[in-house]
Amino acid sequence: MNLIHSEVMKMEFISDNYHRRIVNTYKELLETDKKLRMMQSALDRQISDIYHTIEKTSHQDLDAIAYTSELKRLLTRRRVVKDEMARMKPFVYIARNTLEDVERRYEGALLKSFELRQQLNVTMSVEEVAAEMGVEGLR
Repeated sequence: MNLIHSEVMKMEFISDNYHRRIVNTYKELLETDKKLRMMQSALDRQISDIYHTIEKTSHQDLDAIAYTSELKRLLTRRRVVKDEMARMKPFVYIARNTLEDVERRYEGALLKSFELRQQLNVTMSVEEVAAEMGVEGLR
């Protein structure tokens, strides 16, 4: 590895910052989606448990008001979770389908950038150019 390549490899580019943020946002979306699915599953199990209890309980021993009240409480919570999942779905879908393309294109852009910088002997960063030109806020 020559000096130019090693200097370029050490540099932090603006694009690296955006790439990292996109990847971290995607991971956060997936984690949120996973937690919501776990919550829905737990509520589904609790609802199923009530149904099984009702099935096993005789008519005379059944406290219909208590079971109905508990079922209503769980179904309301399940609806809230499902609503949030529906609101998150477009973001998860777009992120899942787009990130692969972003990764492929970004890898190609990095390769071209490194090759070009090496060929032209460029070790300067865009922040250095911006500072020379008096441009602020590039991050």
